[in-house]
Amino acid sequence: MKTIFIVLDTVRRDYLTAYGNDWVHTPALTRLAKRGVTFDNHWVGSLPCMPARREFMTGRHNFIYRSWGPIEPFDDILPRELRKQGVFSHLLTDHFHYFELGSENYHTGFDTWEFFRGQEHDAWVSLVDRMALPEHLGQLSQKNWHNRSRQVQEEEFSGPRTVQSAIEWLETNGRSDDWFLQVELFDPHEPFYCTDKYREMYGDTWNGPLFDWPSYDVVSESPEAVVHIRKCYAGLLTMTDFWLGKLLDRLDELGLWEETLVVFTTDHGTMLGEHDYWMKNFMPLFNEIVRIPLIVHFPSDQKAGTRVGALTQTIDLMPTFLDYHGCPIPPHVYGRSLRSTLEGREIRQDCIFGYFGKATNITDGRYVYFRNPVRDDGGPLYEYTAMPVGGLNRWYPRELYGKVEMGRYFSHTYNLPLYKIPAKGQAPRHTRRGESYVGRHQLYDLQADPGQLAPVEDRQPEARMAERIAAHLKAHEAPKEQYTRLGLRPR
Repeated sequence: MKTIFIVLDTVRRDYLTAYGNDWVHTPALTRLAKRGVTFDNHWVGSLPCMPARREFMTGRHNFIYRSWGPIEPFDDILPRELRKQGVFSHLLTDHFHYFELGSENYHTGFDTWEFFRGQEHDAWVSLVDRMALPEHLGQLSQKNWHNRSRQVQEEEFSGPRTVQSAIEWLETNGRSDDWFLQVELFDPHEPFYCTDKYREMYGDTWNGPLFDWPSYDVVSESPEAVVHIRKCYAGLLTMTDFWLGKLLDRLDELGLWEETLVVFTTDHGTMLGEHDYWMKNFMPLFNEIVRIPLIVHFPSDQKAGTRVGALTQTIDLMPTFLDYHGCPIPPHVYGRSLRSTLEGREIRQDCIFGYFGKATNITDGRYVYFRNPVRDDGGPLYEYTAMPVGGLNRWYPRELYGKVEMGRYFSHTYNLPLYKIPAKGQAPRHTRRGESYVGRHQLYDLQADPGQLAPVEDRQPEARMAERIAAHLKAHEAPKEQYTRLGLRPR
């Protein structure tokens, strides 16, 4: 058995031809969809980048217990479970967050791994003297501008270099058996920087200041700037798809399709001006962020060219990989293998998703319900961890040291003591108006309102959704404060 797991960061499913887009060029992913199964009802779990990757690795939700953080000592992780059954794993990535303080132990679980430098704020190009930044809108940092100076020709970009290494790995190892290859690209994550020819494919006529990296904020730029950003995003997506096409070409040439599971997905989407928002993290979790693509080529072209409507989400990938490699599923995995969906069976009635400390959200495929914190401080809230480092290059502040407790709280930690660290919660907000969604629970009927333009007032589905959130929290042994902060009764 062989597996190739392709992860792109920040893919909008509505920008893919396989999901009905008629203006963005993604022929490689369309080609994969024709050879595989397209999942129409696939959703995120934990957000953003590293919480989603912990779900790729563990098949469990991260956001119930802690924020962005490392793989924990008690986690049953995918590459380790594969190794127990003699399956070799290799990671190829330019996703620099794997290599930051607060994101430890993800890449080290693989038998081998390789990292390609240069994305976003990656501390790669070392220059003592600051460079003059061009006039620009949105964001632009010294680190990123330094990195761009080394990535001018398309082949110099870190994404293409990652794909080329994957091709070389397959040429060396593809005919061997029992391997798992994860090819993970940071693109099309912002900044939406690509070579000019890809933007020009979309008739981009922007003549203003450099603008390919919107701030995490509400939209204050002109309508022309919004159109420009959408074309920048489309261009970067098309450039990434072009290089994925080279990878698929090599699968053809090596004759690997028959016995290879090929899975493509993303961690989340992003806002590109919809609902008056840029990017992610601070706004309600609209479908542009949380309803994501999943395309799977099953061995022997099983069900090729078909679509699946079953409700699935990020946590289902880890048990699927183990299932197809004949590996036992660890006891605390919450996801379900996708295998049964090919037989027309549902694997869940609904699923929860969210950021740590913000709203807890749920969908059954028709309704989406945002359950926001009921207090202004978003609390009470604690992080539970055996490794007291937090996301994005930080340790927990020293002023918390005297407030940290220790204990044994959950069965999935195998009796390992954890730190219980006070944390600050937050409701989604609209930054320009200073508007908070504290206590304002939002219910959307996707059948009647697919654009989520107007919340509906309907107590019956709202009450049912609230009960189902509580049921999921109970199944996860969620700490009691998670019920309190959401105004729910423990089941």
